[in-house]
Amino acid sequence: MKNLLPLLIFISLFSCSPEETTQANNTEQNYTTTLSSFVLNDYLATPAIDVPLGTLFYQNVPYGPDQRQVIDIFLPPSASGFSVTQQDVVDYRDMILNIHDGDFKSGDKSAAYYADNEISAYLSNNIAFVSMNYRFLNTSEQNNKGVTTSFKDAENVFNFIRTHTNKLKINSNKIFIIGNGFAGSSITQYLLSQPFYGFKVKGISMNDPLSSLDFLDFNDTFSDFDFDLYSFVSEQDEQMIMELYGGIQFNQLESEDIIIKNRETASFTSAYDNFTGRVRISAIDYNVPYQTLENIKHLIRHQLHSIEIYNKATLQGLHVDAQILHLHMQNDQSELDFILDTFL
Repeated sequence: MKNLLPLLIFISLFSCSPEETTQANNTEQNYTTTLSSFVLNDYLATPAIDVPLGTLFYQNVPYGPDQRQVIDIFLPPSASGFSVTQQDVVDYRDMILNIHDGDFKSGDKSAAYYADNEISAYLSNNIAFVSMNYRFLNTSEQNNKGVTTSFKDAENVFNFIRTHTNKLKINSNKIFIIGNGFAGSSITQYLLSQPFYGFKVKGISMNDPLSSLDFLDFNDTFSDFDFDLYSFVSEQDEQMIMELYGGIQFNQLESEDIIIKNRETASFTSAYDNFTGRVRISAIDYNVPYQTLENIKHLIRHQLHSIEIYNKATLQGLHVDAQILHLHMQNDQSELDFILDTFL
C-alpha cells in the first residue's frame, strides 16, 4: 500500500482527458482527502540515528502526490501513533518542523540527522520532530510558479499535521520551526506572514537567514553600499533570480503581473507584524565579508539580512536571541535550550 497509493495518483494525473483539466488541477486537494484514511504504520521504519528506546519513526510519509512531498516523523516514546477515541485523554506533543536548505534546488530532510543533531534530546523532552522535503524549482514546467510551490508545500505539511492530530498526538497549535539557510529561512518567514499558519508557530530558529526573497528589496537593505540590483547582477545571476519567481527574462521583474505578485509573496513584509513567538537568529557564515559585496553569494549570505530581521522582530517587542558578528552579538542559549524554553 505504501508504494501503490502514489502510483495510482500518478496514473490518474496522466490519464486525464482535456475535459478533465479541472480534476487534474485539484489533484493535491483530492490527494489530501485520500490521505485522510491512510495507515500511519505503513511508514514505520528503523531510525538512522540513535533515539530513545520506544521512539516511533515514520519515514517518507506522503503529504502530496509528488515524490518530493514527503516528511519523516519522530514521535516520542510515550506516543502510540494510533488513533484515539473521544473518550481517551490525550497528551498532545509539541512539535519541531525542520526545513532544510539547498537554495530551492537541492537538499534533503535527512540532512538534519547528521549535523550534531539534537533530535534525541527533543524526543526525551516529549517533543515530536518532523523533517520535510519540498518541491524544488522546476523551470521545465509550463506553469512554473517559482518558490511559491515550496511555500505551498510547507502549508500542506501544516494541514497534514492538523488533519492527523489524533493519529500523531501532536499539538498542531504549538510548533517550532527550524529554517536552515537561504531556502529554509525563506519558507519559515513565509509561514509567519500567513496569519492562519503563523498563529500556530511558537518560535523559530534560522541559520544564515535571508530577510527577503524579493531581490529588489535589497536596494534598501544594502543602501549603504550604493547597491543597485540591475547593475550588480550578472546574466547568470539574472536567470537564477527569475527562476525564483517563475520568470525567464529579467525585464519581467517589474513589468509582468504574476512575477510582481510572486515577488511580493516572497518579500515576507508582514512576517513579524502579528507574530508573538520567540526568534533565534544565527549569522554564522563568516566567509562573507561585511564591508564588501563581491558576488551573489555575498548578497545572499550577508549579515545585514540577520540585522534587518533582528530590527523587525525587536521593533515588535519579540524576544530575540541573536548571533551577529558585526553587532558583537552571541546567542545566549544553544538552539536546544532555546527550543525547550519556548515550549515551557
